[in-house]
Amino acid sequence: MVKYRKILFILLFAGVSLSVSSANAEFPSNIFPIASGQQDKTMYLEVMINGTSKIIMENVPTTGYLEVYSILGVRVTSVNLKTCVGGCYLDLPKGLYILKAGKVAQKVIVR
Repeated sequence: MVKYRKILFILLFAGVSLSVSSANAEFPSNIFPIASGQQDKTMYLEVMINGTSKIIMENVPTTGYLEVYSILGVRVTSVNLKTCVGGCYLDLPKGLYILKAGKVAQKVIVR
């Protein structure tokens, strides 16, 4: 029994000393810093559908693809965003579509 008391006392003392020493340590606030060159640049994108409808999408990344999905989730077409500087033209048949570029998505009805 005395043996267990000594072991518990040592563990308790070691735990208290570790917690006191860690209270004085300074930890970084941002452990995953983003380099200035790695930040995604965004743009406004005007999407013209069949020459009649115009949709404006905000915060669209400058790299990647603008993907067009049918309402069933089937990808209809995709356009490289590097070729779409400020505007993009799509020719789509009638139906319901979802436009997705990066994290931005927009629902569209083509009549």
